[in-house]
Parts: sequence; structure tokens; C-alpha cells
Amino acid sequence: MRILLTNDDGYLASGIRAVFTALKNAGHEVVMVAPERNSSGAGQSIAVYNPISITKVEDDVYFVTSTPADSVRLGLQVVYGNEDNYPDLIISGVNLGENLGEDVLYSGTVGAAREGALHNIPALAFSTNGVRGGELHNKFIHLESAARVVSDLVARVEKNLAALPKVFVWNINIPNLPYNQIKGYETTRLGLRPIHHPLMEQDTPRHTKIYWQGFANDGENYELGTDLAVFAAQERVSVTPLELLPTDYEQMPFVDAITN
Repeated sequence: MRILLTNDDGYLASGIRAVFTALKNAGHEVVMVAPERNSSGAGQSIAVYNPISITKVEDDVYFVTSTPADSVRLGLQVVYGNEDNYPDLIISGVNLGENLGEDVLYSGTVGAAREGALHNIPALAFSTNGVRGGELHNKFIHLESAARVVSDLVARVEKNLAALPKVFVWNINIPNLPYNQIKGYETTRLGLRPIHHPLMEQDTPRHTKIYWQGFANDGENYELGTDLAVFAAQERVSVTPLELLPTDYEQMPFVDAITN
């Protein structure tokens, strides 16, 4: 397949590099267009008042001085040129850190995939978690395994492309395991965790206050069938199909009733 590969960790991140190599080795025609710098939390934001640029740094690898969504937009316009030459698939990731539940609202990884879908290209957003606790806390020691999952799912999509919708967005979370210990896939819906912990306050040497984002608030019991529950088990790959536009159709009659 012809694939545009992007992420929100930046073009030098180990996750996207592992996927780039795996997809190339699988015979796909891959072009990486990713942010110059880490853009985690950028969502689907774009630069409005700042000019942006795209730079080729090696064969089939470009960086963009903006967000993940802008990387997709500029990659399609500059590298691919026109709709007749667009890639078959957008892949975003693999992200260094899970994207679960409400994370999809903030995630640049998911935002880039959604941007691809707005251009009528199917898109997959991949994330994986690091080690929890111990000396290797938050180390990503199974990226080759995660990249194999990406390659495997791309092959499944390619094989069944005619049966799939023309455009789709899937959010995929891969457990932190060796490939041979992963027990397949599970289709999930988004879960919802308790609200994040408060922002952490810190005093600067100049006697001003700054704030760091609080950590995610991990719950204890997650509903079966959610991405949160599958992630907590750390056994299977969760695959959550996402709506492109978030209209709440069930509320429309109530809105109509009180406004007419």
C-alpha cells in the first residue's frame, strides 16, 4: 500500500522510526511526514497565524514546523500533490504512550488520523504504553513488537479493503508485550476515566508560578468492552472505530423541542 506515516512525538521518535522500518520491510511504499518537535496534546489543531514549512531530511522522510494535523495537510499538498495521487492509508504512530477514552480529544496522534479522514483517506492511529514501575518505568522496550502489530493490521486492512467503508478512523492501543505474548485483537468502545488530577504548581527562581499538567486519573474498575478495560488487562490489542464528526443525534429532538 501507499502510506503516509505521521505522529505527534516528532519525526525522530523511536516509535515512528520502528513503524517506518517495519512497513518498508513489508513492501509498502511509505512516506513519513511528521512534526519537527514533540507535539503531544496538540489534538487536531493547525497553525493559523504562523507560517509553516516542510523539509526533506532523508529519502521518504520530511518534517513540518507545526502540528500533526498540519503535517498531514502539508504532506498531502506538497509531497503527494493532488487527490489523484493521494496515499491509500494514513498511519499515525506508534505513539509513545497510550491514547484511551477521553485522550482521543487531546491526542495529536488521533488528531492526525482524523485529519487524514477529512481528506477522504482511511486512517489508523496507533499507541503503546511503556513499562509501569521499577527501574524501567515508562521505558518503551517492545517497540519492534508494536511495529509488527501495525504491519499485521495494515495487511488485514489491505486484504479486506473492499469490504470496509471508504473512509474510517480507528484508534488502536497495543499492550507493552513481546509480539508472541499478545493474544490478538478486541473491538472496543471508548471508556471514560475520572477527570485528570489537578495541575501541579511550581515556583520559579523569579518568584512566579508555573503549572504542569496533572497525571491521568486511573480508575479501578472499567466497564467490559471499553478500551480502558482491555488496556488494563495488557493482553490484547484494542481497536476502537471512531466517528469523524461528533454530532449527538439523540439530543437533536430535545434541542428542537426547546427552540421551536
